[in-house]
Amino acid sequence: MSATILLHLSDAPLKEKLEGFLDGGKYTLLPPLQTPPGGPDAATAAEILASRPDVVVLDYIAEDAWSVKVLQEVTDERRATGFIFADAAGGTDLENLTMAFNEGAAAFVRPDVQKAAFLNMIARICEGPARIRHSRDGYRQLEEDLQSTGQALSKAKTLLAAAQKLVGYLLATPVNAQPRRALVLSDSSYQREMLKKLMEDFNFQVLTASGVDEAVNLALAEKPRIIISDYALEDGRTGVDFCQEMKFNRKFQPLYFVVCTAGLDKLPAIMAPGNGVDDCILKPSSDSSTAEFISRVALGLIF
Repeated sequence: MSATILLHLSDAPLKEKLEGFLDGGKYTLLPPLQTPPGGPDAATAAEILASRPDVVVLDYIAEDAWSVKVLQEVTDERRATGFIFADAAGGTDLENLTMAFNEGAAAFVRPDVQKAAFLNMIARICEGPARIRHSRDGYRQLEEDLQSTGQALSKAKTLLAAAQKLVGYLLATPVNAQPRRALVLSDSSYQREMLKKLMEDFNFQVLTASGVDEAVNLALAEKPRIIISDYALEDGRTGVDFCQEMKFNRKFQPLYFVVCTAGLDKLPAIMAPGNGVDDCILKPSSDSSTAEFISRVALGLIF
């Protein structure tokens, strides 16, 4: 990450300290402004706009809201510029701090600031939106964006529910009764029978196994298109271990591997890149989760 930095400070020791933090070629220090710190706010803003910095470190002067006016004038024209205010005297009160942050200041620095903290402030500005203006227009736009996102999410949920019902209908229709062989691996007889019954209702031909060795033999003999495995298996092994044994062995034809778990917190680890797992889904416990389960298992038929 590189950035252009403009330091416009009246406190020489603080300015020298911050310049030292920026030494090393990663950042470009812009030439100082001609307008002195605390000079006319319009002239200061015009010079900053002409410099086009990524980050401005500016004296915080509360009198006549000078610093905030400069920030407003610059960011009205160039929203990409982020502001860090310097409080060299350390006397800024809560009211002024609140006003500065409400208008979009990214941070405040004081003479005791450490290098890591200062560079982190710059990184936050450069890696994301420089500021959100807390203005009437800004709130209105944010409200409209949230409303639009909510409407889109609602439509997506409706379409998803309809798609899940359609998948269930197509799977259960006799004209689509061609063999759809799946293998369920679980050391729980209840789990095996529950998933077997559920999937047979949708015209899957379901094989079941209680252990990994049995599942491997069935997979070699019957060549299922889809394997559904519990996460926790015998001998301390997991569904991810079994998936890797199947997916990375040329003896087995390409298949779609699903790990089934009751633990939502396990999903990120199970789906980590390189595991070979195609999907990780929660065990069905309601009509809606059953529809989702069948729809996602059925993805294996088109891959």
